[in-house]
Amino acid sequence: MVRTFIAYAKFNLYLAILGRRPDGFHELDTRLQSIDLADRLECEVTGGPDLEIDCAAPEVPSGKENLVYQALARLRTRAGERRGMRVVIEKGIPPQAGLGGGSADAGCALCAANELWGLGWSPPDLEQLAGEIGSDVPFFIRGGAQRCRGRGERTEPVPCLPPSTWAIVKPPWGLATSAVYARVRSGLTSPGPESRMLLGNIAKRDLSSVLRAMFNDLEPAAMAIRPEAGEIKAWMLGLGMAGVVLAGSGSAWVGLCPDPDVAVRARREAGARGWTVFLAAPVPRGWIETNR
Repeated sequence: MVRTFIAYAKFNLYLAILGRRPDGFHELDTRLQSIDLADRLECEVTGGPDLEIDCAAPEVPSGKENLVYQALARLRTRAGERRGMRVVIEKGIPPQAGLGGGSADAGCALCAANELWGLGWSPPDLEQLAGEIGSDVPFFIRGGAQRCRGRGERTEPVPCLPPSTWAIVKPPWGLATSAVYARVRSGLTSPGPESRMLLGNIAKRDLSSVLRAMFNDLEPAAMAIRPEAGEIKAWMLGLGMAGVVLAGSGSAWVGLCPDPDVAVRARREAGARGWTVFLAAPVPRGWIETNR
């Protein structure tokens, strides 16, 4: 029986780079929010032992190169499961955009397999395993709103954003996460007061103050690789969007749409520039199953 799961994207309200770790990763302090831009995963348990991962999107690897395969293979080995699974991924989250599409799929697949294989693992157990797969993957086990530290694997639930409409502007080109982080000058930000203030304003549902406090330390590195990225931010601000920041390591940018007219204008004008606009709203979870 095929069961369908929805894996939600994310964006960063702030992303601070604290320095480079001895393991080669960067020490982060970031606040992630799930949004209803999503991928669709159709999952079916098979007699085994194969794992089959299919995706029609040419930018997304199938088979063993896909994070979903790696997540399921690790979970199956750790749990001693002998059955297999077939997963068909339908992409709605643009790749190489900084919206966590691959990590969202991996986190969702872990939760789906936990149910379909009847493993009974707790969310903390799944999060610990997810941290072995990718820095963002633990967030997507529960999703919603979380402050993430370390490589991103240390998660702490925080209040969700209030209802709001966000525009995501994606250029036709992508940015590789590794290339952006390679350009980072470590130790740029000391996020303590800024992050506490932003988190406090979210708790008070003071969205205007949140917008003024948003930042992403990866923006200079991304614009060093693709200087035209700055044109997207300037265009969004010129339309009247607020809190415009790079989505993760890019290449998409995220900003609040203050009213429907701005969203309509953004969609109309972006096409002439070769950009795509997605509209999204905050959601309180990282995934759902649609069959129930």
